Amino acid sequence: MLARSHCAGLLGVDGYVVTVEADARVGLPGLTVVGQATGALSEARERVRSALAHCGHELRPRKQIVNLAPADRRKDSPGMDLAIACALLGAHEIVPAERLQDTMMWGELSLDGGLRPAVGTLVVADCARRNGFRTLVVPRTAAPEAALVEGLEVVPAESLAQLVGHLRGEQALSAYEVPTGSSSTDDDDIDMADIRGLALGRMAVEVMVAGGHNLLLHGPPGVGKTMLARRTAALFPPLDDEAALEVTKIHGVALGATPSGLRRRAPVRMPHHTVSVAGLLGGGRPLRPGEVSLAHRGVLFLDELPELSRSCLEGLREPLEDGVVSIVRAHGAVALPARFQLLAAMNPCPCGYLGHPQRACICSPPAVQRYLSRVSGPLLDRIDLVVPIAPAPLGTELSRESGEPSAVVRGRVTRARERQAARLCGTPWRVNAEVPARGGAVDRLCALSTKAGRLLEGLAMTRQLSPRAQHRLRRVARTLADLCPDDIDPHAPIDEVYVAEAAHLRRPPQSTDG
Repeated sequence: MLARSHCAGLLGVDGYVVTVEADARVGLPGLTVVGQATGALSEARERVRSALAHCGHELRPRKQIVNLAPADRRKDSPGMDLAIACALLGAHEIVPAERLQDTMMWGELSLDGGLRPAVGTLVVADCARRNGFRTLVVPRTAAPEAALVEGLEVVPAESLAQLVGHLRGEQALSAYEVPTGSSSTDDDDIDMADIRGLALGRMAVEVMVAGGHNLLLHGPPGVGKTMLARRTAALFPPLDDEAALEVTKIHGVALGATPSGLRRRAPVRMPHHTVSVAGLLGGGRPLRPGEVSLAHRGVLFLDELPELSRSCLEGLREPLEDGVVSIVRAHGAVALPARFQLLAAMNPCPCGYLGHPQRACICSPPAVQRYLSRVSGPLLDRIDLVVPIAPAPLGTELSRESGEPSAVVRGRVTRARERQAARLCGTPWRVNAEVPARGGAVDRLCALSTKAGRLLEGLAMTRQLSPRAQHRLRRVARTLADLCPDDIDPHAPIDEVYVAEAAHLRRPPQSTDG
């Protein structure tokens, strides 16, 4: 008899439906699994055999074939064990085959028939909902994670024998009920109020978060660049349901963590400058998301930017421009989400003290030029804000008052994003930085007044700005206008004062531009 069950395959941070077909007939007894079962799944045959022997229902000796369709995709997760076992039980008529319809199953089998959670439960739950499945069966410990996806009945089970009783109608399993008030907040105790001084750096970070821009901070060591980066997460408004689900799925697949709720706080990732290309962009086998995907809907902070390898730096171009990173391998290509904001920091020279008011630089001009040239022009062109951070005069740091708390700054950021939402309503873009140059979108959504247009033309001539840099400057000016405390029309043309402020927030190292 032929029976079918359903599970899901993992492709990056997305899932696709896998139909498990099991056929049992008279012939030489044995169990064969086909359909490119690789990795941990290649051992599923032994786990399933032992679990079936312990579930209390003896299988007749038959020739058994299990096919994992579609057969042209590699499948390597042990989470398919449960669906394989249930398809075999249906083929032997131990459970009704019709009870396996409209149900997706996900869980790893132990040798005694117990169920263990498998990585990717949230991805599988989202896949089940999107493909019209009404029920998802998972191990009991994985039920809270699966229940984060609304509109899906999650049935937890502790063992294969318990699930068999449910499918046969002997002992019904209850659907999982989400506890009231359960949510992940990801709170921490760092606050922007800890930062004294650094007015220009604080302003740049606020503009970066408000408009979704990229920011490069350059200055001597110890002036507070890393301190600013660590506090950016507290400036983001809470993620909406769609973004929170995306972020939680990525972290679940990449880190194997079991979330207690959706991640509502924007992630901030801070990889070391010795990170590999696969660690930064994603890769490996099985393929796992890299730091650019873990920073999706949040911030990727790269300290000591020129110290990263050339391949890592140039690999950032595509995700910075398109919000995705494409990984091509011999067995296929995967597009991983990477809509992050880049926050980078660098010294002005190898020793770090070029232009320092108290310490002398020991680097030769050629060494400084080689150091700065590690950050290529095309990459620098994709960074909207380039801001110098100057050290405070000696003896004045402790006398300064604390800065504004994160809650106050977050209020302004939230108001600016609400203005952007009103202007970008009906478009696929969320913030100003996502508005593309193609199709006249920048001209329409970031329109300039007559004086602002003339000022931008003059800046383009004196600073030799590329068209891409001009478009980015206009988007920054639009964000500065959105941060204005006055109640202005979000569709009004941008005034020249905001263009001037945007130009002031783009000063590359060693630049003498005003």
